[in-house]
Amino acid sequence: MASNLKVIWSEGMFLRPQHFQQQERYLDRVLQLRTQPLQAFFWGCTELAIDRDALALGKLALTGGQGLFPDGTPFEIGHADLAPLALEVPDDARDELVVLATPRRRNGVEEAVFENVEETLARHAVTETEVDDSTEGGLEPALLQVGRPHLRLMLARDAGDEWLTLGVAHVLERRNDKRVMLDESYIPPWLSSGHHPVLAGYANELAGLLEARGQTLAARLAQPGRGGVAEVADFMLLTLVNRYAGSLWHTGQIQGLHPERLFHDWLMLACDLATYTEAARRPEGLPRYQHDDLRATFQPLMQMLRRSLSAVLEQNAFQIPLQDRGRGVSVAQINDRELLRQAGFVLAVHAEMAGEALRAHFPAQVKIGPVERIRDLVHLQLPGIPVRALPVVPRQIPYSAGYVYFELDKGSEFWRQLEQSGALALHIAGEFPGLDMAFWAIRD
Repeated sequence: MASNLKVIWSEGMFLRPQHFQQQERYLDRVLQLRTQPLQAFFWGCTELAIDRDALALGKLALTGGQGLFPDGTPFEIGHADLAPLALEVPDDARDELVVLATPRRRNGVEEAVFENVEETLARHAVTETEVDDSTEGGLEPALLQVGRPHLRLMLARDAGDEWLTLGVAHVLERRNDKRVMLDESYIPPWLSSGHHPVLAGYANELAGLLEARGQTLAARLAQPGRGGVAEVADFMLLTLVNRYAGSLWHTGQIQGLHPERLFHDWLMLACDLATYTEAARRPEGLPRYQHDDLRATFQPLMQMLRRSLSAVLEQNAFQIPLQDRGRGVSVAQINDRELLRQAGFVLAVHAEMAGEALRAHFPAQVKIGPVERIRDLVHLQLPGIPVRALPVVPRQIPYSAGYVYFELDKGSEFWRQLEQSGALALHIAGEFPGLDMAFWAIRD
């Protein structure tokens, strides 16, 4: 637009205020065009302080703040002279968004006025201030006219198109005693995630969840006798947890980190965790990043992360110790009665003989039943709980070369008796040199 074109300076030209105004507009536009593409969501607050005492009087006021409006206009509320007037919250205010507003720059509209700026759409109010000479400090200060930014607090419903706005607070209600109640979970458009208590709280909570899940997984992997697909899955999940714990620690050390960076990293974590925790193994209902509504952005994402990192990780395979009682008898104590009803049971057997011979002869030489009945099974030649050789190793338990895997038949009458006892006994007859056995429960 012509209003943003560069001034051509030449010798002997007659200077007018419009020359400097045009040059200022040109430089503002150049700065805007150069910087805006560097960050998709460049606008928002880096600091914001609400006067809590004013809330008790039915007003909302700012005691400090810094940031950028959506057009790139900066603002800084460093002391009371630059703060906007307090907003008198209406009696009927319910679920209202309060915004910080400044007039848009428009052609043909004066940029500054000398009085009653609150009643105009001028962007600056003219005020006077004494300024020292920074080159020759001995000179007397000069009285200059400067422009104080025209900032106003208003309800979002009252802000027309002539205003640039930034959300600063969410009013729940104004009570009968005039006190204004704010929604403390509201997050304004923000540029420095570490400086906002809600975002910082989310980061601390997520770090705690990752630490707890990492400790649980590490403890499970340290247990002896584990293996198979379950151990691989736990190892991969622990790798994922450790990786994101390191990433979260790093981002927590960075000052001024944009919330979109956090959202990107945490969304990837949620999608990775869905592989392990969701029934469909796919993420569903992913939230969208909304810079002007960060609460609606981060709340559903945190719910996904809490659900995934707090989910109970079921251990599908359990090795049950076999205690050698002598004379070919071994006993397995099954303390969890739910396993007897819900799990399948596999006996891994190794002997110094051909695998096919072991597969063929072992089922006929083993007696399995409740520990109270094992003597009857052996002496009366009762069948006990049958076993059958499995064609492949169950994926939930580790594969060991030279072992043959047998599944116990839970349809036997002796199995129903075992549900009352909880102690299983095995008696091995015949010769099986170098016999070694492992007993596994596999949750369905």
